[in-house]
Formats: sequence, C-alpha cells, structure tokens
Amino acid sequence: MARQLRIEFPGALYHVMSRGNERHPIFKQDADRILFVETLKDSVELAGVGVIAYILMDNHYHMILETPNANLSEFMKHFHVTYTVRFNKRHNRSGHLFQGRFKALLVEEDPYLVVLSRYIHLNPIRRGDWERKKWEEKWEYIRRYPWSSLPGYIEARKKENWIQYEKVLDYFTKGGKSSRILYKRYLGEGLKKELSNPFSDVKSQVILGSEGFVEEIRKYCQGEVGTREVPALRSLKKVLTIEEVLREVEVYFHMEREKLISKRGGGVRQIAMEMSYRYTKCNQEEIGRIFGVDYSTVSQNRRRMGIRLKEDKELRGSFERIKERLDNLSKQKI
Repeated sequence: MARQLRIEFPGALYHVMSRGNERHPIFKQDADRILFVETLKDSVELAGVGVIAYILMDNHYHMILETPNANLSEFMKHFHVTYTVRFNKRHNRSGHLFQGRFKALLVEEDPYLVVLSRYIHLNPIRRGDWERKKWEEKWEYIRRYPWSSLPGYIEARKKENWIQYEKVLDYFTKGGKSSRILYKRYLGEGLKKELSNPFSDVKSQVILGSEGFVEEIRKYCQGEVGTREVPALRSLKKVLTIEEVLREVEVYFHMEREKLISKRGGGVRQIAMEMSYRYTKCNQEEIGRIFGVDYSTVSQNRRRMGIRLKEDKELRGSFERIKERLDNLSKQKI
C-alpha cells in the first residue's frame, strides 16, 4: 500500500492524529500524559513548530500544528521516537507504541481552523454514552478536562506560552467583548446541537480545504504525484517580495503608498495585506510592521476582507484581477 502523501511548505497548517499500536492505550496513567506534553514542548521548541490546539485521549491524540520551517515529517519522527523511548523506559517495555505513520491533513486556515479547534476540544464527549446528556453536564466535563489546550482558551490565567491561542481567538474579536468569552459561546453552541463532521470536506485524502485551495496545492505539486514524499516545499506561490506586491496594488488602484498602508486605505489596504500574505514569505507579524499594526490586526483585516469579498461584487472583481496580475508575475520568477 502506498504511503500517505506529505505536502510540506513554510507556514502550512495541519490536523495531525495518531493511535496506539493495535489501538492499545498510549497512556497508562496521568504521569504518561504529563510526559507526553513535556515531550511535545521539548520537540516543538527544537523544531520551531507551532501548536495551536491538542487533545489527549486514551489510545490516540489530535493536534493542530503550524510549520514555519516546512518540517512536519522531521518533527513528528523526532517527537514520536522520543516519547516512545521515554514511555518504554517508564514501563519496562520495548517495541512500537504508535500504529504506523501519523495521519496528517493539510488544512486551509479559513474557515477550517476554527471548526477543527472546536472539534478537537469537544472530542472527549464524542462517545455514545454522552449523546443523551444535557449540554450543561457536557460543558462541565469539557471545562474540567485537563489533557487538552482548552483551559488556556477559556481562561487567560491558564494559558501556556507554547500554545498559539491567537491563531483561533483572533477570529472571535468583536465589539470589545473578550475573545475567550466568544469562543466559549462557540463551544457551547457545539454542545447544544449535532455538528457536521469537518472531515467530510477532505479532498484527495490529505487536504481539508476549498476547491480553490486544493487547486493551488495541485498546481504547486504538479509533477510530484506518485512520489512517496513530496520534498519540503519552499512556499506556495510565495516567490514575490512585499515591495512587488504593494507596487502592483498601487498601480491597479492608482493609490499612493502612504495612503495604501494607512487606515485610509480601507478595503484596498486589506487586499494588500492578503496578497502580501499569499505571495511573499512574510508572516503576519512582518506584514504588520509594514502597515504599522500588530499581528492580530493583520489577521482581523484579512478575515474582514474575506467577508467583504462575499458581499461586494465590485471588490471581488478587483481582487481577482490583482490576483491574476500577481500570478503572472510569480510565474515569471519561478
């Protein structure tokens, strides 16, 4: 059977899951769970990987990871081997602990990141014996469940400095209300009704995203199909400089740079932020420095622009035309 295709590029988001060998427990006691989390912290610090969310169950775990260095496979190999060695030493055993290779889905951030975070944090009550229980009882169990990233999402005092909460919480900033309060409401909604399975949108067994996202991945990986492992990709169309992107936006909208990067730039400014994120190797913090804002403001502006594109036909047309110009410019540099 062919090994699962790995698609790796800087800044990629993944849903990662692995089970115990023959579905046996990967934790025998709470001390093992503590060991798992400590090993995870050690591994992400060494590899420069970002953990956005995680949940530990008896015989499996789920995580959402971001890989700025396009090194998912390398990171996971180190993490699994290290935890297995430590676990085996504690329990005087030998042999495999995990069932084959880990499973990883490449995830399109918007809208799937928030949906996946809820799926992961509600995982402990996705059992038949919880179906008929009241949502208040479910919430109390979830809130007190100690083996996940949820505590830091709902209580600021419990946050850990190695978890990237802002990647999800930035989607819940509204009207001055705490993003943690709004995220708790979002979780509560998931307890009160039957939710659709986010994995029903998985394409080609390895990608969770829209058709447009899948097409971008397909084009980038063209020629690699059939190989066991796609080499660590340097980027996904990210071959332009931020100067080149801003110049294209300026020319199209006949707008001076000073206005473009200021708050007066409005929707054009949001487009410039989005295109800078898509076509350059700059992260949101670096883009924020250009526009005189912080990381979260860039994230919020990109999200708001996505909403506007659905409602404003004229803006959507301009967005697509600028995207076409940047696509053509990218092809010239590849």
